[in-house]
Amino acid sequence: MSTEDTGPAQVAWIAIDRDAVVVAADGSEVGKVKEVAGDEEHDIFDGLVVKHSRFSHDGYVAAERVKGIWPDRIETDLSAEEAQSLPPYRDSRETTWHADTGEGRFKRAFKDLFGKR
Repeated sequence: MSTEDTGPAQVAWIAIDRDAVVVAADGSEVGKVKEVAGDEEHDIFDGLVVKHSRFSHDGYVAAERVKGIWPDRIETDLSAEEAQSLPPYRDSRETTWHADTGEGRFKRAFKDLFGKR
């Protein structure tokens, strides 16, 4: 079921309510939003952490699979089969890039991930 153009206006990802219903493309319920993954400071939406009673873990829906956002409802392009087998959510590791340091990209990435060696 899709909200019609004359219905409530869509909102930005930062306005998603906790426990908003997440639905697959066919309108079936995927689960409810437990957490929104992203970086508010840089306005980067990464995805949704979704909880459903049939999952033994918190499922993850990547931002590119989200097709509509309302405060209490999130529409995705997931098929019913994909919705039933969401990958588990894993915290993303933040990496900071410093373009002005003169170091190579791979060296910086190594240092950010594993510390100075």
